[in-house]
Amino acid sequence: MTYGDRTRGETTKADGVYLEMRNQILYGVLEPGSRVDYVQLSASLGVSITPLREALRRLEADHLVIRNAHRDVLVAPLTREEASELVTVRRELDLLAARLAAAQMTRDELARARELVASQDEQEALRYLRDGGIPVAVGGMLNVNRAFHRMVYCGSHNQVLIQYRDAISTRTERYVILARQINTVPPEAYRLMHEQLLTALEARDTDRAADLMRAHYRELDLNFADVIFGQAAAS
Repeated sequence: MTYGDRTRGETTKADGVYLEMRNQILYGVLEPGSRVDYVQLSASLGVSITPLREALRRLEADHLVIRNAHRDVLVAPLTREEASELVTVRRELDLLAARLAAAQMTRDELARARELVASQDEQEALRYLRDGGIPVAVGGMLNVNRAFHRMVYCGSHNQVLIQYRDAISTRTERYVILARQINTVPPEAYRLMHEQLLTALEARDTDRAADLMRAHYRELDLNFADVIFGQAAAS
């Protein structure tokens, strides 16, 4: 196992355990609802119990593991209720971010976003996310898309919004990965929508930016709750 993220300076064994376990949870190697076996995991990762416990505390803060009434640590289950709630909150934050970014995003920020959309450079996307302190899954999906959207909500220059949106991104990633395994969206579809959104941001058109973000969710099947669990029956 490679410990930590070399783009962010010195790292610890706990950093490496956190990233490795996070990756295994995101891709279902550690199955939802399964009990975390401290002894087996510490042996497979080649570390002592101490960094493992520290990593689990971070994963608990990310809502990727939970503790039951018996104090066992379990991989958090995937549920329709959580997925639906996450989609609702994320959509509203993204609509707000689009409006604010249309008014606040600087020329340099717009230029960097435009360059990423044009190049579709995966390594640049990874550098951007890691420089922002965002943990990235090894072999992660759609990092250009994720980086672009972070550029937009960071362009809001609203620190509370950025903090909440970063937290939502971390919590929703495994749902998004699973949804994209079920329903693949062509990269060109993302690129076209991003180009349209950028044009609205460059024009400082707040209403158009919000409308395009709303269309982004509708046309690219970003409601991962419905993709994974099927559309809920109307009440």
